[in-house]
Amino acid sequence: MRILHVSSVYPPDVTGGAEIVVEMLAEAQARRGHQVGAAYLARAAEPARSRHGVTILPQATRNLLWIDDVFRQPRLLRTANKIGQLVNYRAASDFSRAIAAFRPDIVHTHSMVELPPMVWDRIADSGAKSVHTLHDYDLLCSRASLFRDGKNCEGLHASCRVTAQWKARFARRIDAVAAVSRPVLDTHHRFGLFHGLTSERARVIWNAVPAAGTGPRERLTNHGPFVFGFLGRLVPEKGIDTLISACRALPPDGWRLKVAGRAQEGDSAYREKAAGLPIDFLGFTEPQAFLRSIDVLVVPPIWREPFGLTVIEAFAQGVPVIGSRIGAIADLVATIDDDWLVPAGDPEMLAARMKRALTQGREALPQASAFSPVLTAVSVERMLDGYDALYGSVLAREEAA
Repeated sequence: MRILHVSSVYPPDVTGGAEIVVEMLAEAQARRGHQVGAAYLARAAEPARSRHGVTILPQATRNLLWIDDVFRQPRLLRTANKIGQLVNYRAASDFSRAIAAFRPDIVHTHSMVELPPMVWDRIADSGAKSVHTLHDYDLLCSRASLFRDGKNCEGLHASCRVTAQWKARFARRIDAVAAVSRPVLDTHHRFGLFHGLTSERARVIWNAVPAAGTGPRERLTNHGPFVFGFLGRLVPEKGIDTLISACRALPPDGWRLKVAGRAQEGDSAYREKAAGLPIDFLGFTEPQAFLRSIDVLVVPPIWREPFGLTVIEAFAQGVPVIGSRIGAIADLVATIDDDWLVPAGDPEMLAARMKRALTQGREALPQASAFSPVLTAVSVERMLDGYDALYGSVLAREEAA
């Protein structure tokens, strides 16, 4: 099978988890014997080449701003850049030529935040079949998060309605979709997208997580105070404020909280909020080493996380997770034990669950074997099998026609 992946960027340029998944999927498909390519935006024109079995097709960006530079620019320029992305017919033509050069059976699109939705028209016109992975809420929300002013969006704001309607006009030509979690697929359905696709062509395929490949490790036996951990960006939607507030209700001693992650504008506000508590702010920390140093990871987002990479990474190290009952976090944690979930944004309930873990002690924590079912479900082979089946359903339908 000839498969061309299309994404806003591709490693070594990385802005989030989607690009890492695209590279992992593309290289694994090449090892499985498929002919695989990747077309994506680059700062400047670069020649096509092969890397790790994948044909790399960089396309010079046609946007006003490069993705890494957007947040340093004035708001008016950022808005102009966003509008330009949506109607960038020159970029659509560039990717049309890449598709023609590679001659794929399947064009698999991913994070499209920097790309015009007209690409889906060009795919359909080329005769190839299109599969799109819903990594987030980009088709619905200009921020891709459905989160604004400290709360989840139950409807679409005016600006998002306009952009969502424009994208939906072209998304109708997508042949099949895969969502990285059930909440992501359900949310798109709730807003009217992809109802025309059968369950065979609109399914959930969890991202693979390399750390899960060897199965769960036995948790290290830590000594001294019971250690809770937080791993991720220090932003309100990740629930760091809820966690610090919960810590105020814990006993004065016998525990610590390690916070691994950075805030875009510095962590001074969070340090001030945590004053007097046994909380250590570590900045960026290598995840595996960090997880080996804690007893329980706390993942308390107040927004609908599309996928829970940190949850999987913790399970791979044999570390249990107290998580919010929202988005993909709820799906992942409940697979182990629903008792480890608490309502999102509720510091009292979070504190109560943390106290219980603290009181019961390390001896009562789940054994590493408890995490095996989830880790098996996010193996690279499982993800490959899922996409092979999805591609096959689209191509079989074409042959039958």
